[in-house]
Amino acid sequence: HKTSQSSVLYSTENLSCEMSLRGELEGQEEEVTVFAGSSARDVSHARRLWSSVSLPPPLELRPAAAAHVRQRLPVFRPRSSGPAERPQSRRRQEEEVAVRRSQVLDLLRRQRELQLCRERRSTRGGADSMEEEEEKNEEKELVRQLQQR
Repeated sequence: HKTSQSSVLYSTENLSCEMSLRGELEGQEEEVTVFAGSSARDVSHARRLWSSVSLPPPLELRPAAAAHVRQRLPVFRPRSSGPAERPQSRRRQEEEVAVRRSQVLDLLRRQRELQLCRERRSTRGGADSMEEEEEKNEEKELVRQLQQR
C-alpha cells in the first residue's frame, strides 16, 4: 500500500506559475506543488514561509556557540534599607491617622455634651440668652473644626 504525501517545493531560480503532479519517486507516489511564475506577492509569502521553517536554532541551543553566549542578567535585588523605610513611613502615616481620628472623636464628644446641656436646660425651663449665644458659637466652632479634618 502506497502512501501519498503533499509537499511544497520552492525554487528561487524558476518563478513561473506551474503546479505539477509527480509520480513515483523512489517507490512512493508523492504530490508536489512547484511555485513557478507566481506573482511577486505569492513568491514573497513563500519565501517568508520557507525561511521561517528553516531557521537555525537559537545561539543558546547551539553547542559550539553556547560557551560564548552570555547567560541571563543577574536578578535585581533591592537594597536592604529600601523595605525598612516603607514600614516606617507607613507606621508614621497610620499614627497621624490615629491622632486625627481621636481629635475628631473628642470634638464630636464635646458637641454631644453641648447638645445634652441644651436639652437639660430646655426641660428645666428658661435659659439665659447669653449662655445660649455662647453655646451656639462654641458649637459652630466645633462644627468648623470637624469640617476641617
